[in-house]
Amino acid sequence: MTEWIETSALVLAKCASNDPWFPNPSEAIVIAWAEIFATSNLTREDLLAGVTRAYRTEDTGYRPLPASIVKHGRASYFESLANLPDERRESMEDAAHALMEIGIQPPDAHKYVRRIILGRTPPFQLTVTQELEFREILAERQAIKSLPPKPLDVSRAFRRVTPTKAADAQS
Repeated sequence: MTEWIETSALVLAKCASNDPWFPNPSEAIVIAWAEIFATSNLTREDLLAGVTRAYRTEDTGYRPLPASIVKHGRASYFESLANLPDERRESMEDAAHALMEIGIQPPDAHKYVRRIILGRTPPFQLTVTQELEFREILAERQAIKSLPPKPLDVSRAFRRVTPTKAADAQS
């Protein structure tokens, strides 16, 4: 809970830096906000980005509550992902698939690469062995992508059945 109390204090301090009339929160308020943040599944970075987004998008006189900071934190996270260029999104998918190949579960793999691609702290650290395997798989994928496409010979892809061949096949 200590980490969430620190996060709550930072979020409240950032609110105060955006709003000179923001009240100085008591310890009880810091703890109450921390309890909400702890159940949000967002990181400190996401919540601080939520403060920035809240003060950027809300009308004058906005008074933040922990739920609105969580809402803005989630929105900021998904906006950042939506604004990624296609190349970055493609590399993110390649990295997620590489992580799955080394045994990371799909939800964890996607969460890991999203956080990395957004410049945020990953939810877990890879072991040295996992890191080496991951880099090897990514290098293989890049090598395959750099190869020129092979022309497709569709002339042998389908065998045309003529009426006489069909009769022979039935007998």
